[in-house]
Amino acid sequence: MRAELEQGRMQAVWRERAARLSKRPAAAGIGQDFRPVMVLGIGAERYGVELRDVGEVLPLVRATPVPGAAAMFAGVINVHGEIRPVMDLRRLLGMDAIPGGDRARVILLCSEGRQMGLQIDSVEQIRWIGSRDLQSDENSGRSRYIAGSTKDLLLLIDTEALFAELQIGVAT
Repeated sequence: MRAELEQGRMQAVWRERAARLSKRPAAAGIGQDFRPVMVLGIGAERYGVELRDVGEVLPLVRATPVPGAAAMFAGVINVHGEIRPVMDLRRLLGMDAIPGGDRARVILLCSEGRQMGLQIDSVEQIRWIGSRDLQSDENSGRSRYIAGSTKDLLLLIDTEALFAELQIGVAT
């Protein structure tokens, strides 16, 4: 009887916690549009990918190299019986390549029926970003792949630009 009472209390705590976590953060500016973003680590830098574009987070999978492919491509991987290209975000952004650590992952990006892997160093957290929190990143040399940045220097990746790069890589 006592164990059932204790279990009931724990379930009530879990329900309350789940309800609290499922709510969007209180906005300083009412009416501001918030979007969930998965925060990714590449070295000491932090990048964000809109959660709607993330299909799956995979452990680091060794990609099979494709002869003649552009340097930014790590190769291809098998995801649930389908072959998917994998882009190395480090190479794409001109950073030095380092061996994958224990937190390294491949993020499966999905957009309009297209899928590709994105090799990263780590997955940090899920965070809500308001549209007013994003600043244009026009002065950055990486602006082709960056949709904007926040005041705390989280760079939001433009997944459409990544898919466009994939199309360019295939066409050449």
